[in-house]
Amino acid sequence: MDENRLQDSKVVLLCSVATEVDALPIQSLLESYGIKCILQSDVTRSVHPFVADGLAEVRILVLEQDLARAREVLRGSDCVPT
Repeated sequence: MDENRLQDSKVVLLCSVATEVDALPIQSLLESYGIKCILQSDVTRSVHPFVADGLAEVRILVLEQDLARAREVLRGSDCVPT
């Protein structure tokens, strides 16, 4: 990815899913279309490998200019976030 594009880009929320297990197929799908994403969570797995009550929610972030395309990719797939 062009370094200038990254420096000038804003990272935005694409969707949130319950756990990292739910996020990984979405990450793989997006990357297969050349869309880079970041998985973000408030839980550190090495400290708290098991969590409950939505504490493990994972936010999937993409570059703002990739948001529309990422939404299209998700709509046309089985990896639909809840």
